[in-house]
Amino acid sequence: MPIGAGVANCSYCGATVGTLFSAASTPVVPVKSKRPSRSNSAASQYDKIENAKERANKAVILGLTGFFPFIGLFMGVAAIVLGALASKTLKAENVEDGRGSAIAGLIIGGLALIAQGGYVVYVLKSGNIPFAG
Repeated sequence: MPIGAGVANCSYCGATVGTLFSAASTPVVPVKSKRPSRSNSAASQYDKIENAKERANKAVILGLTGFFPFIGLFMGVAAIVLGALASKTLKAENVEDGRGSAIAGLIIGGLALIAQGGYVVYVLKSGNIPFAG
């Protein structure tokens, strides 16, 4: 016999169908296993690799912004740190994709720090200190 939407009991045979919600009954809480499942470990490894690839891409962007005066020092250091972290993770997981970006972030970040050092030397030698009245 067809049952209408929202009906919990069959009008013909009296059988309980669907899920009943009652204020008096307590919900059943699933018991968590202490052992991590394989699907969680595979998903966490995938997330770890994807995060490392994102760090590698951010390292390249920060390395390129490291050539701007004043803020470049912080951006260069951040590029080197992110590039090193990404490279270490990708190497540990034996993943080639993204390693080039991580190494590029390291190199560009290092060049940006060298450029910042040259900028500081130029400003100090020329005597034209910016933002000084």
